[in-house]
Amino acid sequence: MIDTKAKILLFRFLVLLSGVVPALWLGWMWLSDSMGANPAETAVHFTGRTGLILLLVTIAFSPAFRLSGWVGIMIARRQMGLWAFFWLTAHMLTWMGWDQYWEWRWIWHDMWELEYIRYGLSGLLLLIPLALTSFRWAPEKMGWSAWHWLHRLIYVAAGLGVYHLWVLTRVDYLLPTAFAIVFLALVVFRVVDAILHRQ
Repeated sequence: MIDTKAKILLFRFLVLLSGVVPALWLGWMWLSDSMGANPAETAVHFTGRTGLILLLVTIAFSPAFRLSGWVGIMIARRQMGLWAFFWLTAHMLTWMGWDQYWEWRWIWHDMWELEYIRYGLSGLLLLIPLALTSFRWAPEKMGWSAWHWLHRLIYVAAGLGVYHLWVLTRVDYLLPTAFAIVFLALVVFRVVDAILHRQ
């Protein structure tokens, strides 16, 4: 039988793989010339989808803990959240650098003119204070109540990310619909759980 500490280490290793494997896959796509006619667009979409998936998984850790009671899930949640932030930051930087060639005139133009970019950028900005306060000392310095309220912004950021994808989509809405259903299910669980634990 595997003891609790070993299980936690194994789970954290799996979380590590969830952040690293997409980078290896993207590198393989680049080296094998499998990124299509527009590699920049492929990389932008890949990093964005990866970041949004990891962000929703981070939120899903809370209901998973509620249902299972296994503490290892909550121990690894910060790690997963930071990987989500990493990939969403990579998404923005890939768009700015590879797709827009750091042409700030066009970057600012698109930020003002394109609705989906404003939603995506707003969601990423909301994640910055969460990433900065993800360290173990932060809840004690801020106070647990303030820290918990701040980190509820992850729901707002995820909602903006899902809507960013929805507005960006032009033809096939299967993927954004799946993201939206998962996000709404997580929100409903959070609301119901909060109501039940107040009674």
